[in-house]
Amino acid sequence: MSSVNEINSIITAHSVTTVQELGWLKDFLVANQLPAEDIQLENSSYLIFTDSNQQMVGCGGLEFYDEYALLRSLAVNQNIRGHHVGKHIVNNLLALARERNVKDIFLFTNTAFYFFLKFGFTEVSREDVEAAVKESTEFKSVCPISARVMKLTL
Repeated sequence: MSSVNEINSIITAHSVTTVQELGWLKDFLVANQLPAEDIQLENSSYLIFTDSNQQMVGCGGLEFYDEYALLRSLAVNQNIRGHHVGKHIVNNLLALARERNVKDIFLFTNTAFYFFLKFGFTEVSREDVEAAVKESTEFKSVCPISARVMKLTL
């Protein structure tokens, strides 16, 4: 088994910019039991992460709403979970948010609450979500009301 550093050193981030790449992203999300039907490139930045064989091993994205962002679609191939690839992806997304001068990042999760606490996200109520983010399909219909809501101020 490869070490964490070896795995992360062979992973490359790539911005999703074409309809074909968007299709690959959606297929990967569906394979990892995440919603994909509402994913689009407009006002968003999605990253796919590939290994040295150009196989997708992870992904994540940000949807932008004024000075706020919604982190979503974080997935890691099951074969390499536990090797800090998710951490690598989130760090890339946080750097991207800072480049875009995002003030606050929100996310909804059913399974990764404790993972996101490690990055400084805190739980907030659905009422505390900024009005612009409340207009997202993720807030309105994709994520169940039972999902935990988290926020990180940059």
